[in-house]
Amino acid sequence: MTFLKRMLEQSRLPLSVGQFWWYSFCYWGIFAVITFGQLMMLWLLKEGVVMQPHEMFIWLLDGLFWWSTSPLVLYAAIKVPIAFKVRESSSIFKPILVHLAIVTFLNIFINILHYYITNPLMYRAVGKSVPLENYLFSFFIAYTASFGQYLLLVVGFNKVSYIYRYQELKQQNFETELHNEQLRGQLANAQLQSLKMQLNPHFLFNTLHSVVSLMVKNDIRKATLMITTLSDLLRAVLVNQSADFIPLQEELQLTRQYLDIQQIRFQDRLKVEYRIDPASELYPVPQLILQPIVENSITHGISDLTTNALVRITSAVTAAGMQVTVYDNGLGAASRKSSKGMGLGLQNTLLRLQQAYGANARLEFDQPTGGGTAVTLFFDGRPPTADRRKAGTEVGAENRP
Repeated sequence: MTFLKRMLEQSRLPLSVGQFWWYSFCYWGIFAVITFGQLMMLWLLKEGVVMQPHEMFIWLLDGLFWWSTSPLVLYAAIKVPIAFKVRESSSIFKPILVHLAIVTFLNIFINILHYYITNPLMYRAVGKSVPLENYLFSFFIAYTASFGQYLLLVVGFNKVSYIYRYQELKQQNFETELHNEQLRGQLANAQLQSLKMQLNPHFLFNTLHSVVSLMVKNDIRKATLMITTLSDLLRAVLVNQSADFIPLQEELQLTRQYLDIQQIRFQDRLKVEYRIDPASELYPVPQLILQPIVENSITHGISDLTTNALVRITSAVTAAGMQVTVYDNGLGAASRKSSKGMGLGLQNTLLRLQQAYGANARLEFDQPTGGGTAVTLFFDGRPPTADRRKAGTEVGAENRP
């Protein structure tokens, strides 16, 4: 890898070696044309004096020399950048002094070339050499212009390099934020799936235990009906397994299937009521969000009742969002607060709510002293991920038998 190519890679500029030489040629060429125009005007104003070939050669030598120093200028700009936004005022003078020394060296070098190369040409053309003091005078005249051109190139390079690096860092930051957002989404989805997987086996094991109990009692008809209803429920869950959110009406259908299984178990002891606001039926809710609450009502509320067990599910839409309440007329506060089995389901339900809706999601557990329990879920507005999960819900609906 050549020196110039390494410098271009360090600068992060999207330039090839050929493009660098071409742009450098254009830059120094502009000043060379300006200088040539000034010389032409000077000789035109002097009547009877024509421009000698060696003078044309001096002009050409200057242009080619500064063009050939472009890689050195690039190297100096990278190693000693000039930044005007600094905390200490002395910081800007140090790089300028370094570049001033570089320009001084380059001007001395070009004047030495003039002395040893153009002097013989002038002697051949006019029969005399240029005195040394003339070269010294020329050095100081050209020094200011060459330093300005050099400094303009260094500052311009630093600015352009800064812009490209800023855009590159901005793009990297955007890609990093996008990647982090994707990771956060994947983490949230994994947490939701993990919580869901904790609920499904819990419900499944309880149902299978009920089936075994019926088989032991030799009640084949009820056991068969329970297995058939369980199969329908699991099929509905699998259809929507890719969707974290489903409409409330579909969630209620899953809940109905679960309660059908429980009614097979409790027979006439269990009565189920639904008071659903039609405006809430299409509201997106996490899949299987109601099942653990209903199961909690059955297991810890009304399982010990011998008659008139009631489970009531109501929904309502408010200005703040939607709320769903699961009520049962089972054990009251004094009895159920000591139960240990209800913790996992309700805790996971609250965690799933907060994952989907944020900290504003609430779960209220109300147990009047007279008996009964009401668990209310508050859905604040619409879940921020509802639109993102909508496609998965629609796919599941299309595949539904």
